[in-house]
Amino acid sequence: MNDTPVLTSADRIAIVAPHPDDESIATGGLIQAALAFGATVRVFVLTDGDANIWPQRWIEKRWRIDAAGRARWGARRREEARAAMRVLGLGPDGAVFFGWPDLGLTELLMRGDTAVVDALRREFSNFAPNVIVLPSLADRHPDHSAANILVRLALDASAFPPPRLLEFAVHGGTAASGIAFPLNAGQQERKRAAILAHATQMRLSSNRFLRHADTAEVFHAATVDATVDRQLPLFAHANDSGQLHVELDARQTRRGLSLFVVMEGGKGSCRLLVPWHSGAGELRVLDATSRKAFGNARVQRTGKRVSLTHDCGCADWRSGFVKWARPTPGLWLFDQHGWQAIARSGTRVRKRLNGNAQFAAED
Repeated sequence: MNDTPVLTSADRIAIVAPHPDDESIATGGLIQAALAFGATVRVFVLTDGDANIWPQRWIEKRWRIDAAGRARWGARRREEARAAMRVLGLGPDGAVFFGWPDLGLTELLMRGDTAVVDALRREFSNFAPNVIVLPSLADRHPDHSAANILVRLALDASAFPPPRLLEFAVHGGTAASGIAFPLNAGQQERKRAAILAHATQMRLSSNRFLRHADTAEVFHAATVDATVDRQLPLFAHANDSGQLHVELDARQTRRGLSLFVVMEGGKGSCRLLVPWHSGAGELRVLDATSRKAFGNARVQRTGKRVSLTHDCGCADWRSGFVKWARPTPGLWLFDQHGWQAIARSGTRVRKRLNGNAQFAAED
């Protein structure tokens, strides 16, 4: 573990929580310490957690949850988040609630809805954080990993100086080493009380949630320009004209999964889906925003590796990400892996596929 992050009274810390309870689970200790130092903290809660229906079914003793029931549950979870943040020392102006669809952040990202990114950019511009604490790009919960990309897109071309990024992983995707933020006994107890304030979530998940009230919170220091995660069995690079080359472990390929592609460029953006079909030499590519065909990706197999090549047409792209996952969350909503950053062709990026260290091929 690296040294504890230094906090000062001048810090303006934005915490991005995909759901009510993430602020307590992942950053309950950091919030307390930052406030004790005199720093300004604001929590941005992206959804109301209204799609987590199993606790609702258990508590309300009803199987069918309609739109009104989801709204009622979301409002209840929002109030629990406010209560938890009061426990941690945040005042009524310490949180912003966006109310975006729970289990829908990936869809918002793939839809390329500029209003979503603009809303985040506007809030960040008003608050001007110098530190942003956000979910890991590799977190296996699709809302968490999508939130990471939405934040990065919002920071693109922002007016304030680039902030420090501290990533947390609640659902896997943790780095082998990171920044350990130790919690004393009092901070642990208050964090535990904040987690317990999310009463609806305690009925089925109390043991799992309370395990996070440990002696330390661990974060990964990241940069605004995402870097390649060398631990993922998925690697991608693209040239300046937007020709994309993706390699992955063949054992990851199976029917029902798709390749997700997000690229932002100076001459537009692209959001693509490539559904997998075994044995095909070409795969149909769909424009995720319109669901219309967008050409075909070429498929090659070499031993235990599969590669896909496609001209995305996103010239002068600035940032890009790929993910191999189900098109929509199922009963088991977690992805096998999170998102991977796309490397720019011509850079030597060490990667690991099939357990062997290799270097990215150039064009």
